[in-house]
Amino acid sequence: MGLGHVVRCLALADELHENHGVAVSFAMRASPLASEMVKRRSYPILQPPDGAVFDQEAWLRDCILKSGAQILVVDVRDDLSKAALESLAKQGTVIAVLDDLSDRRWAADLAFYPPVPQVERVDWSGFRGRLCVGWEWIVLRSQFAEAISPRDNPKCSLLVAMGGSDPAGLTLKAVRAVDRLDEDFESVVIVGAGFCHRQSLRDLLGQTRRRFTVREDVSEMSAAMAQADLAVCSFGMTSYELAAMGVPAVCVCLTEDHAESASALVAAGMAISTGVDDQETETRLAAAVEGLLVAKNARARMSDRARELVDGRGASRIAELLVSAAADRTGTG
Repeated sequence: MGLGHVVRCLALADELHENHGVAVSFAMRASPLASEMVKRRSYPILQPPDGAVFDQEAWLRDCILKSGAQILVVDVRDDLSKAALESLAKQGTVIAVLDDLSDRRWAADLAFYPPVPQVERVDWSGFRGRLCVGWEWIVLRSQFAEAISPRDNPKCSLLVAMGGSDPAGLTLKAVRAVDRLDEDFESVVIVGAGFCHRQSLRDLLGQTRRRFTVREDVSEMSAAMAQADLAVCSFGMTSYELAAMGVPAVCVCLTEDHAESASALVAAGMAISTGVDDQETETRLAAAVEGLLVAKNARARMSDRARELVDGRGASRIAELLVSAAADRTGTG
């Protein structure tokens, strides 16, 4: 699935802990890389016991009991049931869901979404929680809310960034697509901690006409993005981060659902989408990048639009609502 879910939960956890004094724990299934990311931030991790039949509802109830949590933020793509969340809500737990259009949303006190077409399409009649839809609710790390210095690149700088893990190897396709182009521009490739195609990338870069600068495990991603004039990315957290930095993006999508969500970025004038990844991805990528490389004014309009809509303060807004909801529930607000 990639690491975007973990990254945005960490962003929200940092906001809750650092600015509201909230104690945060992570309830996670086993994942060495994701667990290491959480441990680096010193948050306790609660994991299911090994070897037992997994009862997710019972496990979550136990996690809430052990941690004393008043709020449960749900950011999953598994079979966690609506009934399980409803049971927890009856015990007084505030339930919040992030970008979740499954039946679980009906159990939520707070539901947060970017303004993608899927949100408008589903039925919300009878929803009793608070529905928050818009670019202002996108959860990003605090570094993406900081002021951006004007770019002063002697030549156009292109960034390839496919997220923390890139399980589908889209980085390789992007490099091959960019290598087809003859325009004069700098090419930077960022690979995350979970990138599993390092040897293939090294082999490929040994054969390309164009010189690519590769950066690994970048911590200050906002600063790296801020130096780019244009980016190629996989749709997801990376595309929203680029928008916050005012970087026009060409998005590749792994699924039809991602393609539909990416269409919101396109409609808002922030990005171009090449659609769902297939055998023609490299050709579409090359054409889209080439078009934007020569269209400086179009890039400027896309950049302005992105900065206008995505301010990087979604985690702050959500944290305030969560804390307020918990206070109201306990009568301390």
